[in-house]
Amino acid sequence: MRFAVICFLSLLSAALQAETFLWKVSKDNRHLYLGGTFHMLMPSDYPLPAEFEYAYEQVNWLVFETDIAKLGSTEFQQKFQQAFVQPNGQTLQDQLSDNEWQRLQRYCQQRQIPLAQYQSMTVQFISLVIVMHELKRYGMTAEGVDNHFYLRAKADGKVTSQLESVDDQIRYLATMAQGNEDNLIRQTIDDAQQLEQMMTQMRQSWRSGDLTTLTATGITPMQRDYPRIYQSLLVERNNNWMPRIKKLLQHPEPKLILVGALHLAGPNGLLQQLQQAGYQVSQLTTVK
Repeated sequence: MRFAVICFLSLLSAALQAETFLWKVSKDNRHLYLGGTFHMLMPSDYPLPAEFEYAYEQVNWLVFETDIAKLGSTEFQQKFQQAFVQPNGQTLQDQLSDNEWQRLQRYCQQRQIPLAQYQSMTVQFISLVIVMHELKRYGMTAEGVDNHFYLRAKADGKVTSQLESVDDQIRYLATMAQGNEDNLIRQTIDDAQQLEQMMTQMRQSWRSGDLTTLTATGITPMQRDYPRIYQSLLVERNNNWMPRIKKLLQHPEPKLILVGALHLAGPNGLLQQLQQAGYQVSQLTTVK
């Protein structure tokens, strides 16, 4: 998972074309913009690439993965917590072998994560806690692209809609790697120790519009190491979204769809599926 950025061209007199993670999808004189996002960013990631601003200004309708307004509601927080509570009084320790439980204890002690308060929760929940903890340690403390543009759209009076419900998102997360909890916690802790390198590569690929490298760093390892999670969190959701995206393309008004960047990449990604369905897909560029 090596990624190198070569940047010189300081003496280049011609205009330099820059790309980012935004595509124009067209068919029959109708089009929309499809952007890949990170749901959390570093403060230094702002301002966003100019192409995002361009696409935002071209539309009056934005489409997100889910209903962002509901994500901050008390009702959602209660539903989310409840989905990860162990049934029948079981504990987190009950879901893991002795080896993985001891490893989890050591990791949480090193990272000062209060494991005792999560004993009634599932392995899926503690896995999310670990990932969020590591992302914050890495410096990803700023709002993501989705929330940034959702708040702007509401302030500007633009239309917003979503591809799936918040209940769908809860279900996907709560059931990932179900029945394979030992492997989930093992891989989560292993990946946590490589997260800084991996996220740096992925953020650089995202910002420069490098679909090939993002596929190599984000999609290929997931297909190899987490095939069930890859199927449920990416492939299944992409397949569910495709009919909705096609329907949005039938409407004459252009739209900006923003989804996690990994949903665009790879052989099952939205870009590949749209091309196979006969849509023209072109990456946005700006002259700098």
